[in-house]
This record gives sequence, structure tokens and C-alpha cells, in this order.
Amino acid sequence: MNQQVKLLQNNKVAVLGLGVNHRNLVTYFDRNGISYEVLEWTSPKELTQKLSAYDVVFRSPGLPFESEAIQTALKKGIEIYSQTKLFFDLCPAPIIGVTGTKGKGTTSTLIARILEASGKKVWLAGNVGKDPFEFLDQIKPSDLVVLELSSFQLQDLHKSPKFAVVLEISPDHLNHHKDFDEYIEAKSNILKYQKPEDFAVLSPRLPDWFSKLGEGKKIFFDPRTVEGYERKLLGKHNLDNISAAAVTCSLLDVSEEIIKKTVRTFDPLPHRLNMIKEINGVKIVDDAFSTNIPPVLAAIDAFDEPEVLIVGGFDKGLDWTPLGEKIKKNDQVKALIVIGQVAPKILDAVKGYQGKILKGENVLWEILMQAFSLATAGDVVIFSPGTSSFDMFKNEFDRGEQFVNAVNNL
Repeated sequence: MNQQVKLLQNNKVAVLGLGVNHRNLVTYFDRNGISYEVLEWTSPKELTQKLSAYDVVFRSPGLPFESEAIQTALKKGIEIYSQTKLFFDLCPAPIIGVTGTKGKGTTSTLIARILEASGKKVWLAGNVGKDPFEFLDQIKPSDLVVLELSSFQLQDLHKSPKFAVVLEISPDHLNHHKDFDEYIEAKSNILKYQKPEDFAVLSPRLPDWFSKLGEGKKIFFDPRTVEGYERKLLGKHNLDNISAAAVTCSLLDVSEEIIKKTVRTFDPLPHRLNMIKEINGVKIVDDAFSTNIPPVLAAIDAFDEPEVLIVGGFDKGLDWTPLGEKIKKNDQVKALIVIGQVAPKILDAVKGYQGKILKGENVLWEILMQAFSLATAGDVVIFSPGTSSFDMFKNEFDRGEQFVNAVNNL
């Protein structure tokens, strides 16, 4: 039996909330004789008091590591754990960890597909795959695990994956992290504990200090090397994802022929710059998984046709100036529909823009009608919110599904 399982069996364990991230975890606990209590709380003070009764606490990704309750517990000697940390302790196979601000899902899935095409047994986990505790007991040492990792999961990681893939990092989740420095430092933990026999596949646009982290061999991917690949993935930004996947798989002895073939047949993931339908000569593109500014910039650059851009959502503290400058300098965006709580900030950022602007309605079907009032044959309507969706939708999955349904019902 794994030493960490024995430790948990002999300690008082608290699980903070029984959301999606913990359901399979507690099933694993039940199966392995680990006693635990699920805690709910209404205030930081209440949680701080409750945690003092436990030896090990499993933090949910939604509770910041730097929160008062967690930091107070640490000072008292309570061990702070997470589902991700435990998986790293228990996984018998090499882990390929993928992080970055955007493109994690596409890159993770593409790596898994390429490796599968080469005959390897691969497990994919994260937002694009299964919960890792769904299949932990089935993993063999000869298998490979591809794990998509967010800053929330990486913030208190104490081990690094055998293969760490780090895409470009830009400001995000600043409503969760106190600033960009904390956010990027959380991401950097993926490299911190690598050993000399490990590998780090890195974006050339990362800060220089990333190359000094950990002891793994550093390899910088170059998107120019895959420009000639046939692909269904739209936009120049996807060259980064393809290049990162290609370098990673080549380190695992996959031939370039298999890599190229897989890239050629790889479909975009749902809600990531997908062309859904063409109506009366107007293309409609679903980029609902766009949750920060760089994907919107990439979406604008992905098409040559005039664009009607639907953008906005929840205010999570992002700086909209780069988008404003892009739109004002680029006459390709012929019209804007600004939606959600953050609309005033976007409108302020685009002051001086000469195209048409509409304040979006509160229902997607009506927003689409607004878009069609501005678009003509040959245009592209792009739904790329550029932020979170909690003010109008449950999450980005819900946002994307509602958008696709609205389009298909036109």
C-alpha cells in the first residue's frame, strides 16, 4: 500500500466541499478505507475555526492557497493537500503536465491523440479529459498520463511531472490571485521540482527565469517549425499548441509522420474557435472558451473577412487596453457587441473606435439577432467573450452550449 494512503488512513482528514473536483476523490477514499469529513462554510472565520480540528485538509481549486483559512492552518502545522497533489503521489506512470494561460486543453488533447496513434496507452485528465481519480487504479507503470493543470492546481504542488509543457502565460484569474506575479509563480511550480532526467517544453515567450527553474532539460518549441503542417485548427496561436505537442511527442520517440498525420485530422475542441454554421453568407464562429484577452486577439487575427465581434462577461479584473488598441488599429473588426458586467470597461477601452458598437442584450438569441443586424454576406460573427461567464451563465461550458443551440435554432 502506498505510504501516502497509509498516512491518510491514520490522520483526521477534511475535504473542503463536495463539488465536481472532489466527488471521485472521496470515492477513492471510501474504497481505500480513508475516513474523512466534508466541510462547508459561510465565512473565512468559520472555515478557519473548523480547520483547526484536522491533520490533513484537501483544498478545492476554488479556494485560494493564499486565503486566510489555509494560511492559518499551515501555521498550525496542518498539512494542506489537494486532489492534484495526491494524484502526483499515487500515479505509477510518467505524467505529462500541460499548463499556460490558453491552449492547455487543445495541447493536452493533441498530445494524447498523437501518443495513442503511435500505439501508446494514454490517460487524459483535466477539463478536457476525465477526473484522474476515475482511472487511477487502472493505470500501469508502462502507461502515460496527460494532465491539464491550472494555476489553482499548481499553486501548492510539491512534485513536478516527468514532462512539463508550459505555453505562453498572460494575466488571468486576477480575481483569484492577488496579482500577475502570484499567478505566474503558481504556473512555474510545474518546473520547480523536476530532476535532471525530466524534460520541460517551453514557450519562447516565457520570462527568462523559467529556464532556470528545476533541473529538467529545457527545450523551447518554435511555432515556425509546424507552419507547413496541414491542419484544421484555425489561427496562428494554434501553431504554438501544435509545436508544443510535436516536441513533447518526439521526446517520446513518436515519428514526425505520425505527428503530422494526427495534426492533419485533429478537430478543434468544442467552443474553441469552431466555425458552427454559415447563414446567408455569414460565418458564425464559437470561441466561448475564450476566458481572457489573448484568445480574443488571436480570434481577430484568425480570419481575413470583416468581423462582428461579440465580447464581454464577468469582470474578473482584466486590463482591456490591449483589446481596445487592437480593435482601434485594426479595421477588420467592423462592429462590436459588448455584453455582460464588464461592458463599461470594454467600452472605455475602445473609445475612438470608428466601427459600430451595440450594448448586448441579456439573452443569446437576441444578441445573435443584433450581430446579424450588423453583418452582411462575407462577414464572420465571432463569439469570443474574453472573460469568465458567471454573470450570465453557469460556466464556459454552459455558455458555449447555449451559443451553439441559439445558432442552430436560427
